[in-house]
Amino acid sequence: MSPSPLAPPALASAERFPLQRRQGRRFVFLRRYVANRGAVVGAIILWALIAWSAIGPFFVSDPVKQDILHRLARPSAAFWFGTDELGRDVFARVVNGGRISLASGLVSVLVGLVGGTIIGVVTGYIERWVGLVLMAVIDLLLALPAILLAITVAARLGIGLTSAMLAAGVVGLPAYARLARASTLAAKRQEYVDAARALGASDLRIMVRHILPNILTPLIVQSTIGVGNAILLVAALGFLGLGAQPPTPEWGRMLSDAQSYITAAPYLGIFPGLAIALTVLSFNLIGDGLRDALD
Repeated sequence: MSPSPLAPPALASAERFPLQRRQGRRFVFLRRYVANRGAVVGAIILWALIAWSAIGPFFVSDPVKQDILHRLARPSAAFWFGTDELGRDVFARVVNGGRISLASGLVSVLVGLVGGTIIGVVTGYIERWVGLVLMAVIDLLLALPAILLAITVAARLGIGLTSAMLAAGVVGLPAYARLARASTLAAKRQEYVDAARALGASDLRIMVRHILPNILTPLIVQSTIGVGNAILLVAALGFLGLGAQPPTPEWGRMLSDAQSYITAAPYLGIFPGLAIALTVLSFNLIGDGLRDALD
């Protein structure tokens, strides 16, 4: 909002200063991010994958439509990525699978990020026996292999894509909890927290309004990298048969179906594998760029 023409020059300058400061921070952030060529490449790859997954399904054939006469057809002008053992267009399945894989990664990270941040902030701000018990459970989860924990949770919840996403979220939760707790322990000793407490702010207000906004930077970086890991984990569960079920065109499930034809039709596994690799690579590159830009 522009300052009033009747306002004193000092007041008008004070009103403009926060906006100028925010714009300066954004410029520094963009300059640092663009200076990282890997991060720029990752952003380009990710936007291409998002556009491909959002628009592509409207221009390809039905991913579950079977054409037995053209089963196991090699890549050609008619079938860019070939067809599978049931005559389904692999290109259409890879394109449609992008929606599922990207959504599964985002949902998994959201589950882990929200749950882990709440646990980390509460246990870091309120250092009592309840917090110690919760962090002991978090440390126990971190001691377990990620794939073993994911298999256990997915099997307990039941076979399906939703269970696989929740399992990937539970696997990522301990990392977010420990990061949020460490950042909270450092932030709660700052002067602005003491000032808020002296003004009578409640513990909940201090955690939400003062501590949480100041610990978001490492959580954002961790969650960006975590999306790629979550996509990889959901694909692994799909490969093991615990994730998406046929005929859902999910990349991990496609790799599982392709293993029986690895010598006769290797393209069945090459293209969904490349899609997974590019997606995970793009998120990792973006995460590295955000870490450098927000440092």
